Amino acid sequence: MKMGHKDKSEVVELEVVSEDIRGMETMVKGIGAAAFYGVCSVSSAFVTKTLLDTLHFDFPVTIMVAQMLFTTCVLEALSFFDVITLPSYTLKRGMSFFWPALFYGANAVLSLSALSHMNIAMYGVLKRCVPISTMVLSVAILGKGWPSRWTMVTVCLLSIGCIVAGYGDLTFNLLAYSCGVGSNFTQALYLLLVQRFAQSQKMSTIETLQLNCFNSLPILVLAALANGEVQTLWAYPVQEHPFFPVVFFFTISVGMLLNYSLFLCTGMTSALTTSVVGGLKAMVQTMLGLVTFGGISHNLPTYLGITLNLVGGVGYILVKYRENNKKLHHSIHKVMSFSSLVKNGGRDHGAGSNGFVPPASEDSPEGYNVKDRSHSHSEPTVVELEASKK
Repeated sequence: MKMGHKDKSEVVELEVVSEDIRGMETMVKGIGAAAFYGVCSVSSAFVTKTLLDTLHFDFPVTIMVAQMLFTTCVLEALSFFDVITLPSYTLKRGMSFFWPALFYGANAVLSLSALSHMNIAMYGVLKRCVPISTMVLSVAILGKGWPSRWTMVTVCLLSIGCIVAGYGDLTFNLLAYSCGVGSNFTQALYLLLVQRFAQSQKMSTIETLQLNCFNSLPILVLAALANGEVQTLWAYPVQEHPFFPVVFFFTISVGMLLNYSLFLCTGMTSALTTSVVGGLKAMVQTMLGLVTFGGISHNLPTYLGITLNLVGGVGYILVKYRENNKKLHHSIHKVMSFSSLVKNGGRDHGAGSNGFVPPASEDSPEGYNVKDRSHSHSEPTVVELEASKK
């Protein structure tokens, strides 16, 4: 039984509403994931800096090993009590996530090494070069081409600000800056690989976190053995720091949340957006670092660099918001154009009863040939309408 024009238009109008709702839900979830990642990242940097500097626990790789062990235990416990659904780890599943975990481990070691040898404010500024590394590497890894002109401009502003602020840092440390630059590239690599993995394998954030922990753990243990941390760890004077157990537990707990929020944000948005959020949180981190741990040089290049970082970060958010809004409205416009076409009974002879002239094929629903509509004299069925959109 064929549907009338009114019934068809009502069905398509419902699709317009559904498309609008889905687009808004996706945008809100993406913003929430990005905000969650930013909060976790700032918190992790300060808690870790307290453990490294204030309590003089200069064992960054050991911290990461403890964090991976703690995360694995928490996930397995939640799975055992049926709080979450998590498949067992297998070598086949682990190998599929080998490269993201490898670069994750390398980034963790380099980042913590840089943080332990430089002030927290300048560490935050240096880490803001991650967006430009991500943008350049994404062309080769994701194969999606270059982003829009304004996106590239805002990302470049972030990086220029980093260079200017670094020039103004009078407490320059070659080892710290070398580790920081290395961590930028390894972070960009694993973010892009996580994005590609999440899109191709369609795994949940929890499963991705599980694979990352299992794969990273042996890499981090080998790194701790190689740099001598295991041999010198036993000499740490725990008795001199009564709050050490509490701070250590908070450090690995916040680190676990940071990893979860990072994979969540990357999977729901993109590697570039995650890195830019990291740049914005680093700006907050820098401002807070001015009044907490200190160590930053107070001069014109430093503040000029921080300002450029801020302008670039905020500009990126505005550009992505406008681009996402444009995509959403374009998608809805295509469905609305199709709705008007249905109301006109599929005719292509001028404007319909509502004065609407069907748009060119570029704006029409994908796969629906506007020019060929005049050859069909019968009303399309619902099945034909759905097939035409696919």
